[in-house]
Amino acid sequence: MRFLYVLFLLFVLALVLSFALPNRQDVAVGLWPSQTIWQVPLYLVGLAPLGLGLVAGGLMGWIGSVPHRFKARRLGKELEAMQRAAASQQRPQKKSFWSREA
Repeated sequence: MRFLYVLFLLFVLALVLSFALPNRQDVAVGLWPSQTIWQVPLYLVGLAPLGLGLVAGGLMGWIGSVPHRFKARRLGKELEAMQRAAASQQRPQKKSFWSREA
């Protein structure tokens, strides 16, 4: 599985490089309320929103899973407590008349 993960990352890296290398020319970028204009490479204009979207989506997914992680932790603690209670109440089994063990 780790091999497939590394293979996928190499594929994504190849895609990013194949986009970034031919698009190195500078473009003027300005934000509306500001009068400042920056000269940035074209690949940055294309890849920065993708990276920010990836980070924002991962963060939202992580925040969205917080209640489920809390519930799983609580249920795990309950299960451990029940297993300890069951282990402390275990009685030795009676031997059957039909068993041949001495």
